[in-house]
Amino acid sequence: MKSSLSIFRLFQINNIIRRYASNELSSSMDFETAKSRLESSSVQVDNETKLKLYALYKQATTGVCSTSKPGLTDFVARAKWTAWSSLGKMNQQDAQKQYIQTVQQLVSSSTSNNQVNSTSTSEETTNEKGQSTEEHVELIKKSPSHWEIVLNRPEKYNAITRPMYERIMEIFDQATQDKQLILISFTGKGKFYSAGTDLADFAKMATSSTNLKESVELGRILLEKYIGKYIDFPKILIAFINGPAVGISVSTLGLFDGVYASSNATFSLPFTRTAQSAEGCSSLTFPSLMGSLHAKDILLFDRKLTAEEAQQRGLVTKIIDQNLFEEEKDKICQHILSLPHGSLLASKSLMQKWTKETFHRVNSYEVENLKQRWLTEEFVQAMMTFVRGRKKTKS
Repeated sequence: MKSSLSIFRLFQINNIIRRYASNELSSSMDFETAKSRLESSSVQVDNETKLKLYALYKQATTGVCSTSKPGLTDFVARAKWTAWSSLGKMNQQDAQKQYIQTVQQLVSSSTSNNQVNSTSTSEETTNEKGQSTEEHVELIKKSPSHWEIVLNRPEKYNAITRPMYERIMEIFDQATQDKQLILISFTGKGKFYSAGTDLADFAKMATSSTNLKESVELGRILLEKYIGKYIDFPKILIAFINGPAVGISVSTLGLFDGVYASSNATFSLPFTRTAQSAEGCSSLTFPSLMGSLHAKDILLFDRKLTAEEAQQRGLVTKIIDQNLFEEEKDKICQHILSLPHGSLLASKSLMQKWTKETFHRVNSYEVENLKQRWLTEEFVQAMMTFVRGRKKTKS
């Protein structure tokens, strides 16, 4: 009897082992199949999901992350290490399962989207390529003496990308050479004036190279050149702030000749919140306009100003009722253009004479300081937090 019972138990144990081995083999085969399926597909994978897949793959094949943290300047390797390390002590089987599920969701979602939206997606892609500069920065030549630049990316709150910066600089160069032109006015399309620099575009630029120092140097050069165009611009430059303004769309306002704000406009400089520092010569212009304490309130402590507060502090020339904004905007431009053109430009040139060299020194120092901030652990973490937050918002 005991012998029969022992044989029965042995038989049960063997069945359990065989089932376990079969499951392990099946899981391993599914894992390899998922890997091959992903590699052979044309599915578009965003950076956040790429990091997740990388981390799960390393955890599934190697186990718990035990390598040392890469240097700060190796942005890509550091992001990969952080993603892998965040999985902690997850076992390899669970990592395989999550990897398989993630690939299945990606491929399934991609197939579904392609079937439903293949035509519209193709049109969107073509449209985005065509709009990245010419349409996202709209130039309206209202008259030979007046051009208007419209930030035309309302679905992204008129956030400014690298091609948009380059387009604006190109327009400034053309305007400088145009002998008939007297006035350029700036405004935004939709409810926002501008959300400032597109951080997603910046993150994409930073992660496109394994050399973070090289990427931030390119960013420094672009920013110094862009702000330099405002410092040197010889024509009248007016900003019409039609809604919330953030970042560089605020910091450069001290370089304009007039700032007219809608009654619903707001002004914020989230430098410290994004682990950055002042730009646009604002470390000089803001204290000069507002006084030291008021300037620190916005530059250091992330204070958002209403239109009324901005006017009280000298950042805004005049507030316009939001219901009368377009009408008043035209009247202001007409008044400026009714003044003797030669006198306008000569007077501006005279005022620039005493400040231009100083502004260029400030600009150079500010962007170099920003470059150093972009290489800090604080900024890398702020950027990663931003990308993760953007991912959650989209989903």
